Amino acid sequence: MASPEPQRTAFPNGSYGNLLNRENTPATTSAINGAQPNGQYTFRAPSPPHIHIPQANEDPNFLRNVPANREYSDDEQAILARVVAVQHSLPAAVDWRYELRRKAQQILPFLYLGPSSSARDIESLRAEGITMLLVIRNTMTAQASLLSGEKVAKQLGIQSAAVDVAGNQELIAAFPRATKTINDHLISSYRRLACDDDAQNGRNTWGKVLVFCESGNERSAAVVAAYVMSTFALDMVTALQYVQSQRFCVAYDDGLKNLLQAYDDILSARRSVSRGTSAAPQVPATQAKRRRDDVDEDEDMDMGTMDVDRADDMERFAGRSSYAPFLDVS
Repeated sequence: MASPEPQRTAFPNGSYGNLLNRENTPATTSAINGAQPNGQYTFRAPSPPHIHIPQANEDPNFLRNVPANREYSDDEQAILARVVAVQHSLPAAVDWRYELRRKAQQILPFLYLGPSSSARDIESLRAEGITMLLVIRNTMTAQASLLSGEKVAKQLGIQSAAVDVAGNQELIAAFPRATKTINDHLISSYRRLACDDDAQNGRNTWGKVLVFCESGNERSAAVVAAYVMSTFALDMVTALQYVQSQRFCVAYDDGLKNLLQAYDDILSARRSVSRGTSAAPQVPATQAKRRRDDVDEDEDMDMGTMDVDRADDMERFAGRSSYAPFLDVS
């Protein structure tokens, strides 16, 4: 006996489909409901928006004074202000040569960025006066001892340090550690040379740190950009422009850019809290009994806050295009 023919049904647009053989996809579901998609379906996770970094503007006051850092004492802040706040403006554009990617570039008078090969170039390290090697590496690489500056540092009698991360997403937690490592070395170098008058004559740098990774273009470049953002209160775009102007081959993909943008937001929030704390007057707390007028006033303020929140919610839709994801074909 022949098997019964599968049930067929008419779709709103006049076409017919086999409900038994057709997969239940978003396209067929939309067609059943009389809607036609205006674009293609995608099943991947949404990507963050692309962050465009425009060409740097040659501003002579590119780097400003160092803001106060509450993590350090007054004496240490004074030392950092002297060591870090060096006259260092954006240099004039120079011709970048492809072979320069294998060497370290000077980002600041006391901060260099380069690949792992530059951390093994003993003659260049001596010539530049590097006093610390800071490697930014993957934890698996660290466990295998494949990338380190300890051996060269011992040969030169300088310091070495490492910041290990399991992946790029952990960099945002490593940025403050790397910044503190650099600043602590600058402070200790200054104190070591402060008593030596001969060493201070004509000196404008007291310590020099080389930050490196395998290529010198990704993890270490992100750490250097984060240091510039934190030290000179620069936004993410400006900091990346500056670092790229010194080492043209750095490669900030969208993942690193969004990571640095999130770190920029954290730094901005910290500075806002710090300014608010320092500007707020110290008023002794009192536990006075609240009057009925105060309660009514608070209720009015709550209602006003709800209106403001509703207005803020509507602002989310301002400026959006009139694109409709579906077209009614019924």
